[in-house]
This record gives sequence, C-alpha cells and structure tokens, in this order.
Amino acid sequence: MASDRQEFIERLLRDVRFDVSYLREKSEEHSRMFLELRKEIHDWQETTATSAGFAMHANLRNGAIEAEVEALKQRVENLEKTK
Repeated sequence: MASDRQEFIERLLRDVRFDVSYLREKSEEHSRMFLELRKEIHDWQETTATSAGFAMHANLRNGAIEAEVEALKQRVENLEKTK
C-alpha cells in the first residue's frame, strides 16, 4: 500500500518535473523570439524615421528653392520695369 502511494507520488513528481522542464524551454524560446521581434521593430523604427527625415528635409529644401526662385523672378521683373 505504501509502495503504491510512493510510486504514485514519484510518477506525479516526474510528470511535474517534465512539465516544468517543457515550460522552461518554451519560455526561453519565446524570450528569444521576443528579443528578435524587438530588434526588428527597432530597426523598422529607425528606417522609418530616417526615411521620413529624408522626405521632410527634401520637402523643406524644395520649399526654400521655390521661395528663392520666386524672389529672383521678382527681382528680374523689378529690373525689367526700371529699364
């Protein structure tokens, strides 16, 4: 009788140990996956920010060039009027 109980308890403990071991492995696997995902997200954020920065810089530069061209046109018109 005591032997049956002890075997039952030992089997339960082996099952629990197996389950804990399996869960630990899965947890470590998921941790690695999350680290990879975080790195990929960070890389995408950098790429997006860089791309947006280039686009905004180009837009500002185009605006400045357009303003300069408009000012030069105005100067040419003023010079032509004075002749």
